[in-house]
Amino acid sequence: MSDAPQLILHVGAPKCGSSALQTALSMTPDLVDETGRKLRYTSWRQLAASGLAVYGRDLTMMAQSSAYGYVSWPNVHPDDTGSPVFPALNRVRRTGLRKGHVPIVSSEGWINRAALFAPHLERWGHPPVEVVAFLRPVVDWYNSAFWQWGIWQVPSLDAWIRRSNMSYRFGMDLEAWAHIPNVRVRFAWAKPDTVAQFSSWQGADLPPALTSNVSSSPPLIGLLMRRRRLRPSGHDAATEFVVQRWCPPVAGRRLWAVMARHVHQLRPVVQENLSALRRIASDDAMRAVCEDPRWFDEQRYHAEINAGVSPLNDRGQLAALHGSLAVGLQRLAEVAGTKPPDVPICPSEAADLDEWDAVLLAMLEALLKADRTYREAARSGIGGLWLRLGDRLLRAQDHWFSKSR
Repeated sequence: MSDAPQLILHVGAPKCGSSALQTALSMTPDLVDETGRKLRYTSWRQLAASGLAVYGRDLTMMAQSSAYGYVSWPNVHPDDTGSPVFPALNRVRRTGLRKGHVPIVSSEGWINRAALFAPHLERWGHPPVEVVAFLRPVVDWYNSAFWQWGIWQVPSLDAWIRRSNMSYRFGMDLEAWAHIPNVRVRFAWAKPDTVAQFSSWQGADLPPALTSNVSSSPPLIGLLMRRRRLRPSGHDAATEFVVQRWCPPVAGRRLWAVMARHVHQLRPVVQENLSALRRIASDDAMRAVCEDPRWFDEQRYHAEINAGVSPLNDRGQLAALHGSLAVGLQRLAEVAGTKPPDVPICPSEAADLDEWDAVLLAMLEALLKADRTYREAARSGIGGLWLRLGDRLLRAQDHWFSKSR
């Protein structure tokens, strides 16, 4: 692709830093690169037949009103060739041409939708489009995806790996995008910083996000699994986003489920994806993606494999979660200018799990309520047409978010 892009599509991949980039773009949606080119992050909400594109300050206010802290575009079902998303994208592209900016749009579920996009891009005359994606090593991705989605649906990582609708085919997905005429594919490793890498690619100064969808702690996942009303499925992650926004990380082991048999089983997946990427990428791009030795050096996982699957009810980490929630409640109260609630005493190490759950649930529910009150107060205090419209759309937005994962 030789021409400047008329559209920048961030297509994922899931669990590869998408939330961090979407949050940063939502908070700073208008950018200017080093040449003076204007970039505008956009979102879209379906209303009646045509929907509504959202830009600028209105977009930022909608993001701040959401439990997730950002806005993006909805995913598209793989069979939905007539989705209103496509004419909306074309309108956003044409608006950018008319007003002199390049739209940036994002949906982490689009990485495997190249075949769905191809006929629409052809119908639009194959405009120059830049497709951006971030990746992570295969073993790391399966471990993270299992704790994000799989644990809520299947009993083991073995069952999750066998699922056909959630597999690591991102190399082949990007190869499919690269075969569309006038599409330029850019990809990089998601670590250490998707926001910095995206800024470098675009030649623009995009401040980093304050929060992102990092992996939750084992005790929080254990609590939510035992009390499913706050996390009824793998796609209802709002609770975790609120905790990450206000509470410091919990010390101790991270979530881990990969055993030696999984590493051996995933070796062909690693090779197949890297082979696909090599067919579309320069040597420099491949070096950047593969600089993490965990693509190849399986010894990097030995310590965690030898430690076994991370426990979800470790008393030391439960106590650390208690302290983390207490800090979060204090931080939120300071920002909101309210009095922090009384924090229940941390149970003793000998206390049974029901006692721990009762205390931690009370703190977690207080945090969620305070966060919701804070966001609602911010919305009502700002006013404006788009925020009033956003108030009616936020619940739908979070529903779309859950379905796009």
